[in-house]
Amino acid sequence: MPLVGAHNVRNALAAIAVATEVGISADRIADGLLRFAGVKRRLEIVGTADGVTVYDDFAHHPTAVAETLAGMRAANPSARIWAVFEPRSASSCRRVFQDDFARAFAGADEVLIAPVFRSKLPEAERLSIPQLVRDLNDRGQRAREAASIDDIIQAIAREHRPGDLVVLMSNGGFGGIHQKLLQALA
Repeated sequence: MPLVGAHNVRNALAAIAVATEVGISADRIADGLLRFAGVKRRLEIVGTADGVTVYDDFAHHPTAVAETLAGMRAANPSARIWAVFEPRSASSCRRVFQDDFARAFAGADEVLIAPVFRSKLPEAERLSIPQLVRDLNDRGQRAREAASIDDIIQAIAREHRPGDLVVLMSNGGFGGIHQKLLQALA
């Protein structure tokens, strides 16, 4: 199966069990798994420029972020992985996940956090990006807060190395960062 991550293995096992139960042959199941290209916006390769592969992922809560990055790390143990996260969904913008997010980025080497999309949330309820960055740095990770999408693009364009993997995580369009980053890298 051309997908990474334990979560995809679990999904494939469930699909195998259902297919077997309804009488689909093992050969047909294996062929289907081999041909399955994945789901749009789940570690979808957007492009490669200057030796850097850029991925789009819908991850927007701590479990999805952790599973995505763990899968990337398992499949690419020696690559430098950039986790670029936009807290955009109603849940990811909230402080309730503050500690969970600090653990979720463990699979990344570089973490860039965009501003909270729902900035009108009361500060007491809003995810604290400065605190998240401090917590990640305290865990020995290199993490930074970005003031804008342009700041993210400039940082990666300035600091990238061939072989880097950049995972852009948001449940929205992330300000068109995907193509802008590829253009800046080119």
